[in-house]
Amino acid sequence: MEKIKLGVAKREAKTPKQLRREGNVPATLYGRGIASESLQINAREFQRLPAAAYSHMIELESTEGGTPVNAIIRQVARRSTQDFVYNIELYKVDLQRKVSVTVPLKFIGSSEAVKAGAKLEENYQEANIECLPAEIPDYIEVDLTALEIVEAAIHFGQVSLPAGITILNPHDEIVVKVVAPKVVAPTAKEVAAAAAK
Repeated sequence: MEKIKLGVAKREAKTPKQLRREGNVPATLYGRGIASESLQINAREFQRLPAAAYSHMIELESTEGGTPVNAIIRQVARRSTQDFVYNIELYKVDLQRKVSVTVPLKFIGSSEAVKAGAKLEENYQEANIECLPAEIPDYIEVDLTALEIVEAAIHFGQVSLPAGITILNPHDEIVVKVVAPKVVAPTAKEVAAAAAK
C-alpha cells in the first residue's frame, strides 16, 4: 500500500473551540517513552484521508519541517449526528514493536450450503490483530468454501493468517456461519384463500 501522509502543526495557544472555528482539529500525539504533544490538523485534510488510514500506519509531516513521524490513529471523537471531528488521538509507533489494530474482514470463495439455499450469517466485519506496523494488512481473508452444510461455522481460531500476524479476538468466537433459511408462516388470509381452493 502507498504510504498515507498527513500534515500536522504544533497547536496554537487557542481554545479548542477557536481552533475548530478556524478549520482545525485539536490532536494529541503520544507513545511509549515520549511526552505527549499537542497538535492541530486541518479538518478538510483529515476528512480526505482514505478509510485505510484508520487501520494503517500514517506518516505525520510537520509544517515546521523535520523528520516525519510514523503513527496510527488511536481515537477520533466525532459529533454523533454529524461528520464533525472534535479531537484526534495519534499514537507514535516504534517500527520494531508490534501494535494492535482493527482491520476489515474480506469474505472470499462461496459456500455450497448457501448455494443450496441456506443463509450466510456474518457476525463480524472486522478483526483485532497484532503485528509490526509495516506488516499491517489491508484486510484478513475468510474463506467461505469451508462452509459446506447448514450450521457450519468459521471461528477466529480457524482463520488463515499471513506470517507475523496474530488475531486478538477470542478464538472460539464465530466469525461467520450458515443457518437454515427462515420459514415465513402464512397469514390468516393466505390460509383462508388456500382452503377455499
